[in-house]
Amino acid sequence: MMIHVSRDGEQFGPYTLEDANAYLAQGSLLPSDQAWYEGAPDWLPIIEVPGIQWEGASMVAPSVAATVAATGGKTKTLMYAGIAAGALAVFGVVGWGYPGVFKKKDSSASMDADSSGNKKGAAVSTPSALGSTSFAKTAEPVFRKYGCFDCHSSKESNKVEADFDLSDRTTWRAFLSPNQEGNPATAPLVLAITATAANGKPMPPKGPRVSDAEVETIKKWIVAEWEM
Repeated sequence: MMIHVSRDGEQFGPYTLEDANAYLAQGSLLPSDQAWYEGAPDWLPIIEVPGIQWEGASMVAPSVAATVAATGGKTKTLMYAGIAAGALAVFGVVGWGYPGVFKKKDSSASMDADSSGNKKGAAVSTPSALGSTSFAKTAEPVFRKYGCFDCHSSKESNKVEADFDLSDRTTWRAFLSPNQEGNPATAPLVLAITATAANGKPMPPKGPRVSDAEVETIKKWIVAEWEM
């Protein structure tokens, strides 16, 4: 049985009986909500739907029963009014605030999927798969710009020249360790990207040279990496 729910002129669902009971228990659905299911003659309070279980009924039943007895049981309307009043006492402002949080059945799946991971559009700072966050933000863009991953990445190109693998942080030490302590300009990596054909083997071997500003970026990254 699929249950359609109406509140303040807006319809939700349809829900299975199990879902409706669960939402009623947690306060997403209220006992004052109207419901309809196939075969029902008209909309009726959701707590009248066969199979609906509402624990709040036991909390207000004594007062409702007394009221009905006092009036001679004239109408069911009074009983439902008492039940609704009890529900408000149980759920308070939170219950009535639910329409903004109240999720339609169609959207609940996507909401659950989003809650299992990161929220869409949220900025999350995570380390690069190839190294630290510092590498991802500073050095990696430079290396990619000049095609260094083509010759120095076992994961992306299956090529690792000179044993310097940008995909394997354990190979970095020999290339980032300055020949002069505290001077990143003497690190083998910096010497390679600033070399010329006259004084060594320039890196990258083809294409434009690494700019002075980008060399400084690499130096700063080496300092940061070395201190980690």
